[in-house]
Amino acid sequence: MKWSEEAWEFDRAESSAAASSTRSAPTATLVSLDAEAAALEELRESLSKIPREIPCKYLYDDRGSALFEQITVLPEYYPTRTERALLIEQAPAIVRASGGAKLTDMVELGSGAASKTVALLEAALELGGRPRYVAVDISAHALTRTKELLALARPEIATVSVLADYTRHLPLPARPVPGPRLVLFLGGTIGNDDDESAIALLSRVRAQVDPGDAILMGASLVTDPSVIHSAYNDQAGITAEFNRNILRVVNAHAGSAFEPRDFDHHAPYVVERRRTEMWLVARRALSIDLGRIGGRLELARGEGIRTEISRRFTKEDVLRLLDAAGFSPERWFESPDGRFGLGLGRARATLRGLDAE
Repeated sequence: MKWSEEAWEFDRAESSAAASSTRSAPTATLVSLDAEAAALEELRESLSKIPREIPCKYLYDDRGSALFEQITVLPEYYPTRTERALLIEQAPAIVRASGGAKLTDMVELGSGAASKTVALLEAALELGGRPRYVAVDISAHALTRTKELLALARPEIATVSVLADYTRHLPLPARPVPGPRLVLFLGGTIGNDDDESAIALLSRVRAQVDPGDAILMGASLVTDPSVIHSAYNDQAGITAEFNRNILRVVNAHAGSAFEPRDFDHHAPYVVERRRTEMWLVARRALSIDLGRIGGRLELARGEGIRTEISRRFTKEDVLRLLDAAGFSPERWFESPDGRFGLGLGRARATLRGLDAE
């Protein structure tokens, strides 16, 4: 994976979205100058921790993104379909609260295949708007799927694709015309971070938008522990393959010698911490050449590498995170079964602690 935090390359190919206009819809591709060195340092640091870790963003290379698409339609994996149903039901209210027909664009962080976002774009069109869609993702595969899906579903919507790691830097294109912007952070992805990291990430988003712009954040909520456990331990074994694929990604980056078959998938829901922890557990004692990361990784039989945490929240948790990052919470939408929620926040001119000054 090579992307840039500095250089933009635009593909000015004509889009069907511009059929009634002389303007084309660009696709932005980022080309890396130093991301490779940063990735190696990040992997070196995370694998040196106790417990060992690999950042979960490395789950989402092209193959990992394709596997995750399969996971989202599994009977055990409820978050995606629950969030999609909630978005479809509440899309008109969400768009009206975010700017309605005046919305200039919708920016989705970690867009995946954007299948859930179509409802919001359709609601904007029905209100008389035509916002541009900006997809930000670490996976070129996901961005390609997004473009294909939207071209079929809503060809009149102009799209911009940004290949980037938004956990490090958020390079957003300028909005096409003055007006409010809606940032989408869906899928419960906020659950991959502890509070400190989550607030730091949301604060970087806040720094890239204007006062009055909105953010819509999705979060998986506390529910039956057995339901949560099953969502990460499907009978078909697709989540296990998705988990092991992270080792192939590390090998591709670093020239390391991880063998995925040497590890078991382990993903318990830790009730007292309200989170799923996804691990790869060594089946036997291992000594692994880390390639360009440097050195060898020694693992005892039964020792694990944590690849993801996925937290569960309450309504109060979600709104508190938004508020701490500079977004005033305005609306809350929750699925009828109480398993998923959407918090809508408005960017403040100042941080909460400075409002009185």
